Amino acid sequence: MSIKYAILKQLIRCMGVKKKFTGKSSKKFLDDMKRYNAKLTIPDLKEEGFDISQIQVMGCTVLKLIHKKKTDRANLFIIGGGMVAAPRPKSIKKALRYAKETGLDLYVPYYPLCTEYPVSRAYEMIHETYKEILKYYPAGNISVLGSSSGGNLALGMVPYINDGHNEVPMPGRILALSPGTCVDTEDEWKRMLELEKTDIMIPAEYMKTAVEILRHGDNSVPDYMIWLQRGNFANCPKTTFIYGSDETLYACAPSFEAAMKNYHVDYDMIVGQGMFHCYPVFPVVKEAKKGWDKIVELGRSNL
Repeated sequence: MSIKYAILKQLIRCMGVKKKFTGKSSKKFLDDMKRYNAKLTIPDLKEEGFDISQIQVMGCTVLKLIHKKKTDRANLFIIGGGMVAAPRPKSIKKALRYAKETGLDLYVPYYPLCTEYPVSRAYEMIHETYKEILKYYPAGNISVLGSSSGGNLALGMVPYINDGHNEVPMPGRILALSPGTCVDTEDEWKRMLELEKTDIMIPAEYMKTAVEILRHGDNSVPDYMIWLQRGNFANCPKTTFIYGSDETLYACAPSFEAAMKNYHVDYDMIVGQGMFHCYPVFPVVKEAKKGWDKIVELGRSNL
């Protein structure tokens, strides 16, 4: 690993990212996240070659980053945040960069968070956003990219469609970066505890306490929305997983592989050796830049 990468990892450790997810009651944690989200704003983007606008889906904002030069290919770009944090302005600028480098029109949803709702509300809103995209692009020309909890929602579109919402066709491709899912088995938990020694962002403890947060008091939330590895992936399109080998969520990769094989899904599992959570969307060092270049390549040639 490069010196710059070693310095970056140390900086993240010093920022205390992992500590933000531990040592608090669920109520205190959610109250803190509400205060954090209240400070965030939707950036007023202007970019040559793009028509940038907003629409409302279920009362939530969706940013549209549409090329002035017409294309029939689009991407649903779902930004993570543990289902409790709204997209940061820097993340929206990263989405614009992705649109520029891939040539794809992008739809970026500000989906409902578990600070206020059960996770099922976010699933519904993502589904409705996808239906909106289908008005303008063929399903086979729509890819979905999600990072962290956004990766959960991206991959989770498949079991959601299979769960009585099959009025729409499957998208053309899914890219799931470190999809956030809760611990389902003792083997996953053992792997996660081992990986926690190298993870600089997400503590293993949070992936058990997240169950309560995702339910948000609603015991009717389907199991696959909490333990996505239990989902029904019948008719799932080509899917690419990308993990860092040094992150806690990589503990669930074998379970996803088993699910993909069980449902005969065409999938790739890319693992950045020595890399951290969602490394492709933090291309500030050469190691992470390789991940960014890969998702751009997949976006350009995805369908």
